[in-house]
Amino acid sequence: MKNKVYNILKILVCLVIILDVISLLTSIMFSITTEYLSIMVFDICVCLMLLFDFFRGFYFSSNRMEYVKSAWFEFVVAIPLDIWLSPFLGFNYLIIFKVIRILLLVMVFFRIVGEFLSNTYLDEIVGALVLIVIGSTLGLYLIDPSMNNLFDNLWFVVVSITTVGYGDITPTSIYGKVFSLILLIIGVFIFSAITGAISSYFMDNVLKEGTYHIYELKEKVNKSETELETVNKQLEENNKKIDELKEEIEELKQVIEKNKS
Repeated sequence: MKNKVYNILKILVCLVIILDVISLLTSIMFSITTEYLSIMVFDICVCLMLLFDFFRGFYFSSNRMEYVKSAWFEFVVAIPLDIWLSPFLGFNYLIIFKVIRILLLVMVFFRIVGEFLSNTYLDEIVGALVLIVIGSTLGLYLIDPSMNNLFDNLWFVVVSITTVGYGDITPTSIYGKVFSLILLIIGVFIFSAITGAISSYFMDNVLKEGTYHIYELKEKVNKSETELETVNKQLEENNKKIDELKEEIEELKQVIEKNKS
């Protein structure tokens, strides 16, 4: 349950960071002042969420000093200096603080995404994918005369690897077609690997949760067995006392019969 809540919180943080970056960029590009209050309220909510996430990570971290060193910018970006200084500075000066906050928000976003990629080993797959895209773009530029535009080459490579295949740009030479066929096969394997890695990550979390519940049940069973053993011992002691009482009663009966006789 804790892992599920943690994953949901991280997803929400990433989503609100994207929305906050878009709102801040919009306010800068279009010099928004009349609707700035709603942007400011949303920004404050994002800051509170980032503060909660930072202190939660700090509390559960095994090495808090290392955590602070690696996530200090998450704490800094949760302090809305541009909002605090807005009554004292003009809009042009506030742009500087807004740009700094946008950069820090992007750093927080990539830290969370990087942590997810590292846990799922997708960092290696994504790195290989980037190299393949760049290499294929340059390769098509060199081997196919009709593919003489780097942007068109990039478009074709991405469309081929993702197996979308719009067909608006196609190679004409035999080498380009063979190269495209290889790209299609690579794309199937890469996106299968990405899907498998993400599924494996969530299945590991499910198994961890299941293992945790099994451990809890095992603890309860062990505790019940211990209590049952204690009860059995008490019953044995009570049975011994009852046997002793029976013997005493028998002795008393014999003594009474002797006195009567």
